[in-house]
Amino acid sequence: MPGLLKPSNIARRKPFVRHKIVARIKTLGLKASFALASLPMAFGHAVAQENKAVSFKTRLIENFQSTEILMLAVFGGAMSFALMSASWLIRERSRITAENTLLKESLSKLRARNDRNEALVSVADQCIVVWNGTEETPKLLGKLSSATGTPENSEKFLAFGNWLTDESSDGFEPLLRELRANAKPFDTNVQTKNDSILEAQGRVSGAYAFVRIRELGSEREEYARVKAEHEELIGQFRTIEHLFEKLPMPIWLRNAAGKLSWINKAYADALELSEPSQAIGTDWNLFDQEQREKIRKTQEEQDLYQGTLPATVAGDRKKLEVFSIKGEAGFAGIALDKSDVDDIRRTLKDTNEGHSRMLDQLATAVAIFDKSQNLIFHNSGFCQLWRLDAGFLETQPSNAELLDAMRDGKLLPEHPDWRKWRDGQLDIYQAIEPKEEWWHLLDGQTIRVVMNPRNQGGSTWIFENVTERLALESNYNSLMQVQGETLDHLNEAVAVFGSNGKLRLFNPALETLWSTSGVAVDEGLHIVKIIESWTDTISNPDDLQKILGKITGLDDERSELNGRLELRNGSTFEYSLVPLPDGQSMLTFADITANVNFEKALNERAEALEASDLLKSKFIQHVSYELRAPLTNIAGFGEMLTTPEIGQLNEKQVEYLSHINSSADELRAMVDDILDLASIDAGSMTLEFGDVNLPEMLEDLFSSFIPILNEKGLKKSFAISEESANIIADKARIVQVLNNLISNAANFSPDGGTITISAECQGDFHEIRVIDQGPGVAEEQRETIFDRFETQPHDGARKGTGLGLSIARGFIEMHSGTISVENVEPTGSCFICRIPIKPEIKQVPYSRDSAITAAA
Repeated sequence: MPGLLKPSNIARRKPFVRHKIVARIKTLGLKASFALASLPMAFGHAVAQENKAVSFKTRLIENFQSTEILMLAVFGGAMSFALMSASWLIRERSRITAENTLLKESLSKLRARNDRNEALVSVADQCIVVWNGTEETPKLLGKLSSATGTPENSEKFLAFGNWLTDESSDGFEPLLRELRANAKPFDTNVQTKNDSILEAQGRVSGAYAFVRIRELGSEREEYARVKAEHEELIGQFRTIEHLFEKLPMPIWLRNAAGKLSWINKAYADALELSEPSQAIGTDWNLFDQEQREKIRKTQEEQDLYQGTLPATVAGDRKKLEVFSIKGEAGFAGIALDKSDVDDIRRTLKDTNEGHSRMLDQLATAVAIFDKSQNLIFHNSGFCQLWRLDAGFLETQPSNAELLDAMRDGKLLPEHPDWRKWRDGQLDIYQAIEPKEEWWHLLDGQTIRVVMNPRNQGGSTWIFENVTERLALESNYNSLMQVQGETLDHLNEAVAVFGSNGKLRLFNPALETLWSTSGVAVDEGLHIVKIIESWTDTISNPDDLQKILGKITGLDDERSELNGRLELRNGSTFEYSLVPLPDGQSMLTFADITANVNFEKALNERAEALEASDLLKSKFIQHVSYELRAPLTNIAGFGEMLTTPEIGQLNEKQVEYLSHINSSADELRAMVDDILDLASIDAGSMTLEFGDVNLPEMLEDLFSSFIPILNEKGLKKSFAISEESANIIADKARIVQVLNNLISNAANFSPDGGTITISAECQGDFHEIRVIDQGPGVAEEQRETIFDRFETQPHDGARKGTGLGLSIARGFIEMHSGTISVENVEPTGSCFICRIPIKPEIKQVPYSRDSAITAAA
């Protein structure tokens, strides 16, 4: 591997070799020591074996002493081990010497190769940045000349954005990230901030990523510079081309042969082409042959043609202002639509004519003079007011001549110095601001003259005949006197305050009202003093502060203020504060003491009635709850007596028991009705809205009426529209409503009759009708039939409790609906329930009293 042959790696290998040799020697020493320690054991074992040998060996051992034999054996083993160790050490030393020789040769070669690589890398015209794997700190090799504008410091060099141009840095940084992250090589040119061009190459080798930045030669640098300028020019050209593409006016380029080489979208749209490329290389034109010839002849004499030509643009004939310039490679042109300008000019002309016609219809006299002081316009009101000769006016006389003609016609009053007065009127032509004067004519008319200088020179004179207005003002003053007399004789106290809070107008009734305060009423009296004088005589002084705030306040939106003032002497005054124009306010007081006393009496009576009604409701509710327990016992024991386990009953007992059970059921239903009404009145009942299938609900409901239907031979009929088959309501309450209505219909229907139930959408409501063939409802009973305990007498009909229809109305009103009754032909009644299609689902307890109050 290249990395292992570096000098640094070789230097690190020397202690490694030395350590390996020492380790081998230690290992051999341990082996030798082990062999030496094992020698006596082996000898002892041999002696033991000898004891078991043949007899002649035993006799031989006995001739020698055991100590001499042991010493001889140890000496022989030691000599053998020494000889073996010496031989092995000699061989190992020879092998290590050979390895060291090879390592020295490799180190020498690696040093030579490293010197060559550093000589190649560290040239003066290039710099290499090397990253090792994911390490963030790279190594910098080589350097660039200072003429390139690159820093010599490594840290500053690696901050590429500091010495590269912004454009080069923005393009170089992404390439560098791709190189390190995805091993993607690149070749590019970068430009330093002193305009030097450098070549940058990014490559990857193994775990190393490196970038070589080198200087370019003069020819290559010039090529790179020309290439950069070329790319810049191409970018500018594309920007201009993109601009031309988006411009709404036709733009084109033609080659020297006159053929189209490029057009924008507007040119293609003008020719009704789907793509601009369809016209390239053709002779398609916006202009006809004669106009093109005109352009050609002009450009033979000069490079630029400018003129207005007609053309057909997207099927419409328009006027275009054409600019065409001749160049070395061909022609370029642009066309501006001038039709809108002509339309604006025509519109302006029409507007001026319209204004002239409008001014001519005005009764006010108007005369317009140009900057030469000549009359250029006058309306019919001017002719009627001054009665000048029409022929004279058509000559467009000057302003001075017009004034002289008015004087000669005895239309203007005489002035001691006529010329001076006339010249003073003509000063308007040098003025900037309008001027206003009043002329009193000899015939008694008064003319208000407004002279207004025009921006384009000249002036406009407006002669307003104010004679009638002055007469109206006189009549108005007379009318105000009449109103003042009327105000003085009003019983109500009236006071008008200015925007500063001071009293400006009042009537004698106000003086009488405030006489008890001890403050003399006079014009100019401030409202603050009036309020202060009244504070001790009023039971509710806060109302006085409200009045003070309204009169002296600076609110943007002024509104009326109404209320009552209660005096400590028992009197009550109703006040009303009305805002008037210009910040003024009118305050009126009316003595309503008698009305208040009468109202109090009525309220006390109403409160007594409400208390009585509340007591009645509580009593009914209490009694109903007290009745439920014994009723439950009666019904329970009655049902128990009907079971066979109790014993056999005779027919009479069964009949009596049946009457007891039916009466208990009726009484229980009546108690339930009373409790429902009590819940409605108390506002403790809420609705559980959900989807209700009306046909299914009616089938289930009629199953409970089978006995009475069979008894009277009644038939049922449904007419449910598809839109009303499903409604949103509280199913339990709707079942209770329809149960009461069907029970009522079955009770009043004759034998063999038909009960019809229909449902359809009417506007925003589901309209459910329950129709019977009974006697109907009398006119005088329709208003009270839904009241509590109201029953309708009828021969043969079972008399009810009078609560069913009242409960039905309560539940329908809880659904924000209504219930009513009407008669049908030839006989019968129709109960109509109207339930909203989209009810406001609010889980808020319903109160009958609150519903009545809201309806009122």
